[in-house]
Amino acid sequence: MFLDLGLGILISILISKVMIIPLTLKFVAAGALFSLAADLDVFAELAQRGRIGGRVQGHHRELTHFPLTYLPVFILIYFLFGKIWSALFGLCVFLHFLHDSVGMGWGLKWWWPFSNKAYKFFSEKDGSFSSNIMVSWRPQELKETIARHGDDHWLKNFYFKLHPIAVFEFIFFVVAIIVLLYFKV
Repeated sequence: MFLDLGLGILISILISKVMIIPLTLKFVAAGALFSLAADLDVFAELAQRGRIGGRVQGHHRELTHFPLTYLPVFILIYFLFGKIWSALFGLCVFLHFLHDSVGMGWGLKWWWPFSNKAYKFFSEKDGSFSSNIMVSWRPQELKETIARHGDDHWLKNFYFKLHPIAVFEFIFFVVAIIVLLYFKV
């Protein structure tokens, strides 16, 4: 989450500088919201299961984490609000998906509805980090892998301890805030 927010802030700044538009609080807030848009499915999983992730694959990364389904939204934003807002939306959402395909978690179904395979970069089949460029799982294989290797306490183990991923994400977020303050929204 902290990495996504930081990316949304930095993409807002980058677009404002490249497109030579004023950097406003509204634009930065939109970047932050766009960078978290795909995680709206968290609420469906919380309502259904009372928790997110673990050894069971719930709705998170299953309802709103299909990159190709965002193409019509991107095009709609382009025609309704213009290239600047569509660029902000497209880059923030794409980087969220890229982030969710590296590190913790089980990747994404990048080619859904054409394929049900989930893809993850720099991972082993058990989900651990490696130098493999990409791994993939078919739905049943992913379900079995998550049951075997999922962490029912991932939130506590990653974000409430000094885990390298959590530290990196938080530092990235703080750097984004510092950069934002430098550019004086």
